[in-house]
Amino acid sequence: MRLLHLADLHIGKIVNEFSMIDDQRYILDEILHMIDEQKPDGILIAGDVYDKAVPSEEAVKVLDYFLRELADRSVKTYMISGNHDSDERLHFGSSFFESHGIYIASKYEGQLCRQTFSDEYGEVNLYLMPYVKASQVKRFFPEEEIDSYDQAVRVILKSAGIDEKARNILVAHQFVTGGTEQEDIQFGGSENLSVRNV
Repeated sequence: MRLLHLADLHIGKIVNEFSMIDDQRYILDEILHMIDEQKPDGILIAGDVYDKAVPSEEAVKVLDYFLRELADRSVKTYMISGNHDSDERLHFGSSFFESHGIYIASKYEGQLCRQTFSDEYGEVNLYLMPYVKASQVKRFFPEEEIDSYDQAVRVILKSAGIDEKARNILVAHQFVTGGTEQEDIQFGGSENLSVRNV
């Protein structure tokens, strides 16, 4: 199985008052050429699709173009939100995209979105975990102790019913630290997730 992993596209990013949109469009075209050559079985887009929660019209058009090109190639695409994305804006049109083989998990709704597909070795379960906050997860599990981001992700994974004997892939946009840290860590405004919980 061959999967192409993308993340942190940050479409619409501006650096020192200079728009990166033309460079981003160029890179996305290069990725499309790579897809044409390599013929991956699927594309994983692991969050921070946009650079801002309220993306510019230009940024939305660039993503629309890229997703249409992926749909035209009939390559299955699995996309989640990151901490820079707006759940609602990234979710827009998701049911239409799903009918064209593009699966978008932008908001946690109490369970992980799971897609199952097969290759020559059997089934693979692909779990899509959008970027979450502890308060979002607590809504669905009021009986659980969820006071931190780390605890929220632990509860999500525990409740997902993942068969550890099966082949599983988790698509997530997380800052994962080694198993020895005891204190909470933040990097770029994102809380850490201990590797012990993954």
